[in-house]
Amino acid sequence: MSYVFTTGPETAEVTVEVPPGEARQARKVIARALTVWGLTHLTRSAVMVGHELVANALRHGMPPAALRLLRRDGAVVIEVGDGSPELPRIAEIDNETSTSGRGMFIVSRLARSWGVRPLPTGKVVWAELASR
Repeated sequence: MSYVFTTGPETAEVTVEVPPGEARQARKVIARALTVWGLTHLTRSAVMVGHELVANALRHGMPPAALRLLRRDGAVVIEVGDGSPELPRIAEIDNETSTSGRGMFIVSRLARSWGVRPLPTGKVVWAELASR
């Protein structure tokens, strides 16, 4: 899996294509980007959010997933695109022992905001974390 870093005076970006079965690699890319950007205090939350978005895209979307991280003034935005038009939702958890279905719930708790951008060929699900 390869990725590209681009930086500018106010923004920085990393984009990577995540093939099926490689969601754990996305965690490494996120942690690396945050280290390079000097935002290691966000690593735990950002890795969890990014992993959930990538896992959902690989499980429910049409692989591969495209992971994109953006550093903007005061925020880090994690975007994951896939080829499915199906929108994510926060599932009702049936019981405390459920082992799946919590992805968007986790995202909604850790991100200050999240949403979906429909595309002609699928969608991008994004989450924004405050960097300050």
